[in-house]
Amino acid sequence: MSTGFDDKWQRTAIHWAVLGGLILMAPAARAQVTPERLRCEHLTDPLGIDVTEPRLSWQLASRPQERGQRQTAWRILAASSRESLEQDEGDLWDSGKIDSEQSILVPYGGTSLPSRQRCWWKVMAWDAEGRPGPWSAPAFWEMALLSSRDWQAQWIAGSAEEASPPPLEPAPMFRREFQVARPVRRARAYVTGLGYFELSLNGRKVGDHELDPVKSRYDRRVYYLTFDITDDLRTGDNAVGVMLGTGWFNMHTKAVWGFGQAPWRARPRLLCQIEIEYDDGQVQRVVSDSSWKVSSGPVVFDGIRNGETYDARREQPGWDRPRYDDTAWKSAAEVSGPGGVLSAQMLPPIRATRILKPKSVRVVQPGVWVYDFDQNLAGKLQLSVTAPAGTKISLKQGERLHPDGTVQQKEIARFIKSGALQTDTYICQGQGLEVWEPRFVYHGFQYVEVRGLPEAPALDLLRAKVLHTDFASAGSFSCSQELFNRIQ
Repeated sequence: MSTGFDDKWQRTAIHWAVLGGLILMAPAARAQVTPERLRCEHLTDPLGIDVTEPRLSWQLASRPQERGQRQTAWRILAASSRESLEQDEGDLWDSGKIDSEQSILVPYGGTSLPSRQRCWWKVMAWDAEGRPGPWSAPAFWEMALLSSRDWQAQWIAGSAEEASPPPLEPAPMFRREFQVARPVRRARAYVTGLGYFELSLNGRKVGDHELDPVKSRYDRRVYYLTFDITDDLRTGDNAVGVMLGTGWFNMHTKAVWGFGQAPWRARPRLLCQIEIEYDDGQVQRVVSDSSWKVSSGPVVFDGIRNGETYDARREQPGWDRPRYDDTAWKSAAEVSGPGGVLSAQMLPPIRATRILKPKSVRVVQPGVWVYDFDQNLAGKLQLSVTAPAGTKISLKQGERLHPDGTVQQKEIARFIKSGALQTDTYICQGQGLEVWEPRFVYHGFQYVEVRGLPEAPALDLLRAKVLHTDFASAGSFSCSQELFNRIQ
């Protein structure tokens, strides 16, 4: 026999038990793993992939309280448009459910991909209990030029005359004007310049890379880059400009590595193909050939280990903009390439990842100042100076000091056998504040010896830009010992 109180208590107990069960059961019914950080050939949303079956990877995320979770199956969708992918239509590839724990370097298994094809993709994973999770956020990759037949551009140089060894000349500047007739759907620049190149469109540098392309055995392989230049173009007049440095391609310094005797050594040369796709599907190409113009400019000397000399009085303002008067420029010469297979550069670019201020500056001799950046680094300097025209400022860089406080380069001299070592030179234009940094060199240094200034400098005369291949950080370290933190 029950009372009303007992019935009420029992109903309340059942209510809370059911509610508690729901609370406990809800997480178990919900998906546990979600794919994140999708990558193609180790890269995030890469342009310019020339692997015909690119490998796909992802990481799994689960709720913090879920320990020991794992993937038991996956499904990949790949589509030719983002719209199709968002509608769960894999017109390029639908892998179906694949019972596998593999989440690293899964080969693409869909329709054969032609040059320039953009492929949108996403992935779903099943957890340890066999429950499917949600689709990942979409990612993409884009195919590069897969065949030599895709290239209509010609290698060009400042002169067709070949000499051995090649002559040391100012860094060549190439330019070409072209018209964009109507709104652009997308545009790409496929380009390489040996040893190094800097690409600009309508007066602005394209991208934030440094020291492209990566070095190689140029007679076996030459790397080129793919840039999305859709937003750099404008309807009407446009101009492309490229400046070249010697880099490792024409290393003219005697060094222990023997690059000075390399069989590929030649004048710097350029290969550039711009492809503009309009909304109606028509494609316009602007390719390097003898119609391009070439001239020398303010970089009068560059050596990867020696340094760069820049004479600001030789600048040609507007040279990479439309409607520049280039009647005094020569026609570029069509030349042969170094012989290596053209390959897409598929790795994170070199970037300036930090800018360091000097810790101190002190005078060590009359007219000689030494800056201390308080740590060794690989990178380059940025100079900010106001001085009369023709003022020649030298920046000698090294990792140690002589007893008298000047920069010591003994360790560097063991590897570089001729020429100046890690010394950049700037010759002032004499028109207010001048800000400059070298384009085609990098140095290892902590100290900078400055000569040639007309008066004692301020601490902000120099900044140091740290350069390295810009890999994503995989972790961090810190501890109670500041020395270890500084080493890290």
